[in-house]
Amino acid sequence: MKKKSRKLVIDFAVVLMLVNVFSLTGCGSMENTSAQEEMEVQSEISETGQDVTAAITGAEVSCDEDSVQTSNDKQGAETGGMIRAYSDTEKERMAKLKESYQNETAKPEKMIQEVDSAEGVTEGTLCYIISTGEYYLPDRELTDEELLEIIDCNFRITLNTNRKTEAEWEAEDRAKRAELEANVKAADGISEEEAIEIAQKAMEDDIGEKAKGMQLRPWEERYGWKTDLCIADWSEIKEEDRGAIGYYMQFDFGDDSDDTTSYHCTVNAVDGSILEAYRMEYTFEGDSISWDTVYYEH
Repeated sequence: MKKKSRKLVIDFAVVLMLVNVFSLTGCGSMENTSAQEEMEVQSEISETGQDVTAAITGAEVSCDEDSVQTSNDKQGAETGGMIRAYSDTEKERMAKLKESYQNETAKPEKMIQEVDSAEGVTEGTLCYIISTGEYYLPDRELTDEELLEIIDCNFRITLNTNRKTEAEWEAEDRAKRAELEANVKAADGISEEEAIEIAQKAMEDDIGEKAKGMQLRPWEERYGWKTDLCIADWSEIKEEDRGAIGYYMQFDFGDDSDDTTSYHCTVNAVDGSILEAYRMEYTFEGDSISWDTVYYEH
């Protein structure tokens, strides 16, 4: 499986934020009307860490400020001449607010107003035009609240665009896993259980007494997988090791413990070497999360 987010604690923070997002209705909304839909949302969250980040930053959103304003003349004709470009100061403030939104230190007080078509626009009032996927920007400087409403709308639109059913995610996950397992077998690699033993030994060597009581957190328990079999291609992996197939795993004290220490290890699935190992401890400070990370050489 292609690893999209290595740190489960970061995924956990994202999930906390999304609990509020999915309870909203309107622009890009996903109402949880059944247990099945809730399962689909959770499946989506676990696999779209990078998509979530892109949504917050607007990198892949079709109605982001840069892409929405690609042609003022064309859009102006379609919406009665109401679409305008963002000012330089609005763009600067937008960039800062995006970062605050991502860090959960700023959020809009309400959802953006939506209208079905340009005819429903109220002059001087920010809104999202559903039929064209565009924003009507009042002929004045937008407030921080209005910019945050746009950022929040972009975020939810991207989640809706990327959404898949649970069955689709499962089929995709199993196919990727099967392909990697076949490659490991063809290379006469190690088993998942052997990789776990190697990681446990590395943990004991790296953090000593702290390792006592720490248990492996299953990666995809519903599939019967204990680790994430993945391509080790993220930046912390040594350049000569990138592209190797690895078993990634996390050990911690469980959800009921006050100790937030976790140990993360990626073991080469072919030769059993340690591709990456680090200890992490996170704390909540108000509405934000911070963590301390220590890497170990092997």
